[in-house]
Amino acid sequence: MFGIDCLFRDTRGLKRDWSAELGGGELPAVDRSMPIADLLPIVAIENAPGARSVYDSDLPSGRPSIVVGNERLGIRGDLLRAASTSVEIPMPGRGVNTLNVASAAAVAMYYLLAESRRPNRQARGSARRRPALMLVAPTDHVEAGSAIRSAAAFGWRLLALDDRLHTWFGVSRAERTEGRAAARSHRNATRVIPTSADGAMGFRRVVVAGARVDGPPLRRVDLAGGPNCLLVLPDEEHGDQPDWGRLGPNVEFARVDLPTTTYPYRYRLTATIVLAEAARQLGPVAAGVKPDRRRRGLTYESALLTPSTALVDFVSAGELRTY
Repeated sequence: MFGIDCLFRDTRGLKRDWSAELGGGELPAVDRSMPIADLLPIVAIENAPGARSVYDSDLPSGRPSIVVGNERLGIRGDLLRAASTSVEIPMPGRGVNTLNVASAAAVAMYYLLAESRRPNRQARGSARRRPALMLVAPTDHVEAGSAIRSAAAFGWRLLALDDRLHTWFGVSRAERTEGRAAARSHRNATRVIPTSADGAMGFRRVVVAGARVDGPPLRRVDLAGGPNCLLVLPDEEHGDQPDWGRLGPNVEFARVDLPTTTYPYRYRLTATIVLAEAARQLGPVAAGVKPDRRRRGLTYESALLTPSTALVDFVSAGELRTY
């Protein structure tokens, strides 16, 4: 996505289990005997003590190496100690506080390679400015699950999913298991509501964001429009897009500006970059300010239409005994 070579420091037998057919070629691995000095300066993407926010960090001079590590164990100690700087991706979500490692790398490069920067918004009441979120037509269950994981990590407790290609609801048991694992469902409290982007929604403002849309760069578009604003993340591998005007009268487009267009498209990466930018614009919750938990009346502009019939799986007693 960024025209940068990607190498793996294989210390856990990844190359041994790698499938060149599924991976599109041999695993590009770093020789374990390579001195760490050859990788300097190192920018570690890690929530280590003293780490700076990725939103206001710069790359050091020279030819730096951006290092991301295991999602659970982090970056190995020798590389972390050799890093000239540590950068973290602020994640206000509850339960899920890490991203898929490829998604974390995409967010880090998107901001570290940016030619211009905009200051963080230190606004109070960011929860009231959070837009509604809709994922549209994911083409792969793992990509959908990873995007849902990113939404949870960046603070969304509710999202709508237009599952017109049937990759999330009503899928096989194997697909359901893989998709929910990618979403970290055992810790993810985000509610996923089945809905349709073809129905009339009535949001006052709709922002459709992606890498292939025709619109201004993402960072120039206001993504913190509150519950009357709907942030739409379509899977751009699916050619047929809905009539966005049915979601609301004012439709805007925001483009994830990337330095190259010749890359294998991955829905989770584009979606996570958009969610990170929305979180940046919302700003951190001010210290000492408790979330406003007062019950609010429903507004038609923020209501989501749901199907009249539930999506269920029927399991026979024989299947249960076999399982």
